[in-house]
Amino acid sequence: MADDFDVSQFKEIFVSESKEHLSVLNANLLELEKNPSARDLLNEVFRAAHTLKGMAATMGFDKVTELTHTMENLLDKLRSGKIEAKAESIDILFDCFDSLESLLDEIVSGQDKGINIQALVQKLKNMDSAAVAAAPQPAVKAEKIVPAENIAGQTAPPPPQKTEPAAPAQVPAKEEPKPSEAAPPQAAEKDVQDKAVSSGEHKSQTVRIKVEHLDKLMNLVGELVIAKAQLSQIAEKEQITELSSVINGISQYTTELQEEVLKTRMVPVKQIFDRYPRMVRDLTHRLSKEIEFVMTGTEIEIDRMLLDQINEPLVHLLRNSVDHGIESPETRKMLNKNISGTVRLNARREKGFVWIEVSDDGKGMDAEEIKRKAVEKGIIDPQDAQQLSESDAFMLICHPGFSLAKEITDISGRGVGMDVVRNLVEAFNGKLEIRSKKGEGSVFVVQLPLTMAIIQALLVNAGKEVYAIPLTNVAEIARIEKEAIKTIDKKEVLLLRNEVIPLVSLGRVFNSPGSSNSELGNYTVIVELASKKVGIVVDGLIGKQEIVIKTLSGILRSVKNFSGATILGDGRVVLILDVVSIYGS
Repeated sequence: MADDFDVSQFKEIFVSESKEHLSVLNANLLELEKNPSARDLLNEVFRAAHTLKGMAATMGFDKVTELTHTMENLLDKLRSGKIEAKAESIDILFDCFDSLESLLDEIVSGQDKGINIQALVQKLKNMDSAAVAAAPQPAVKAEKIVPAENIAGQTAPPPPQKTEPAAPAQVPAKEEPKPSEAAPPQAAEKDVQDKAVSSGEHKSQTVRIKVEHLDKLMNLVGELVIAKAQLSQIAEKEQITELSSVINGISQYTTELQEEVLKTRMVPVKQIFDRYPRMVRDLTHRLSKEIEFVMTGTEIEIDRMLLDQINEPLVHLLRNSVDHGIESPETRKMLNKNISGTVRLNARREKGFVWIEVSDDGKGMDAEEIKRKAVEKGIIDPQDAQQLSESDAFMLICHPGFSLAKEITDISGRGVGMDVVRNLVEAFNGKLEIRSKKGEGSVFVVQLPLTMAIIQALLVNAGKEVYAIPLTNVAEIARIEKEAIKTIDKKEVLLLRNEVIPLVSLGRVFNSPGSSNSELGNYTVIVELASKKVGIVVDGLIGKQEIVIKTLSGILRSVKNFSGATILGDGRVVLILDVVSIYGS
């Protein structure tokens, strides 16, 4: 590479495009494992490796270049049928994928992590050499051998030309024809010209934007929403009709701008879903199980910030389904089930929320067994256990340290996974629901808001203070009736439609000025935490409002009971309640 070539300015593009090619490589390898004779899949894998090699060679990333070049040699043998696409060759290609991901991480970090690819390169070469040695040589009689130049009307073929490393390709090339099928120079030149014209006709409809630019744009839109609310309050206070008319127009355009900016932050869940087939495949092999993994709704879009956070919960849920949910083939056969279990991952969008479901057709869970285990561990009293509904019983598995696993493995069974899942989901104002039937399987449902930038909230009073409660948490609002308030174990509860709901007074928690510490307020906002309901008692209701979330910084970040703040139209700063933390306190 030339010394004056500055790689840094192109590194971000290289990494982004390499991730796309690796995604294609991974997806096609998974399909190839199911259908080893599919030549089109081999071609796609070859093209992805070939493109990566060319890009890496141009950028001077020698390890990536060497590994993908050696992969190409093996893939070429697989395409030509000289090597059969068996488990051994597929496994080596998966190892190559893992190494390429590690090398890409090394490039991103800019630090040499000492990744050694030589052992893997040698494996590829050994398999390639074995194929060459095993290839049958055609038997030819000596008297039939005639120098080519002596054959009338024929010309000896020119010696093979040394080829240079391929340049990076933006679009995977079609499969190269065999030498005997090569087109004449004039035809080849015309083909190149046609492709050039064709590529010019189909201009790219997308542009790459840095994440920080999107975040800044979203913040500016948030400020515009706040300014609009302030103008509305001024117009209402001063009763300026003309200003109100102008504000209505601004409001319409602001809403449209907000929706368009939100769209730019939305990315398909496919970006993380595509990681999971490989994970399930590897776990299935380690556990000697047979599992069909089905994904649907991968085109559903969600806020990029949320997408980054839901990966860990989904990994826990999928690992649990594979390890604890699906039985061994022998057990399934005894139960007259298909020996191949099914794990499903589905995403759907509904009314401003995205619903992600992880389900399996495995052993399922027994609510009564969970209750007994929880009582044994001292998580719940026997009397309380008897009163738990089935859905509440299933939520006990989210308690720290709770596990139904009979043995601990390096995959799962330590009782930390579901606790992590619930905490992460609730941290983003989401909900977790668990359904299960013993012998038939389990379903884990994660409900999340589509975006965390601008949300609908309920504004409430606690004394003279105003707080915001995310509407995603609010189930209903009830007016306090003194006769419905009871005391159990020195704690106040609300009896609502034969349901016992624990109460938390917002005025008492924050010692709010103007709020009575001796009596409960006027309203109870019933919020749902997982499958449990809690009543947050407030002095007054202001109403529903769209708010822009501002993250807390500095010393405020460590303050409990708040998940953020917002600015109202009159300029007041209002804290957004973390209802999970408030109930815990």
